[in-house]
Amino acid sequence: MIRRVSEGIVKWQFRKNILTCEQIALYQYAYEVMLNQAINIFIAVLIAVAFNKPMSVFVFLVSYIPLRSYCGGYHARTNGGCTIVSTILILLVCMLEKLTIWDSTTFLALIFLAVSGALIFIYAPVGDINKPLDEKETIVYRKMSRLVWLVEAVIGVTFWSFGIRAGIVIAISHAMLSIMLVYGVFKNKKVIV
Repeated sequence: MIRRVSEGIVKWQFRKNILTCEQIALYQYAYEVMLNQAINIFIAVLIAVAFNKPMSVFVFLVSYIPLRSYCGGYHARTNGGCTIVSTILILLVCMLEKLTIWDSTTFLALIFLAVSGALIFIYAPVGDINKPLDEKETIVYRKMSRLVWLVEAVIGVTFWSFGIRAGIVIAISHAMLSIMLVYGVFKNKKVIV
């Protein structure tokens, strides 16, 4: 459906002489990405309202998206698959944050941050058949993934130390990202073999 909508937009722009033949493929891809992101954000807002967790969803998106862009990992084969995975992750964040009681068990947040950092330093970035990385991109993404993780981890620990629940959400986000990262590594090994 997203593809048909983006094709329709591009065809209309081509007929109106807004786009040239050379621009069609690029713009169709761009519209697909934009529409998919808009749908994912809309679903995230719905979940935030349904669970009464707007701050948790916001913190998840703000911490997960930048880190995910540089770390890579598992990528769904279709836009629909991406939307389903994204929805599941947001639902999990809301449920896990809701179940977390502020006591000594929140030390798990620090463990999540430490383990995710180790996995990011070892594996990131992880390319995918849907998003391959060349050598230059790998070097840049590795540095950026480590930097973004470090900044977010410091923010998460700071929040955690002041009793702000956003620190737990950041830790949960990093744990989920680490799972996607490791899954991507194993998926790539399976494809190569």
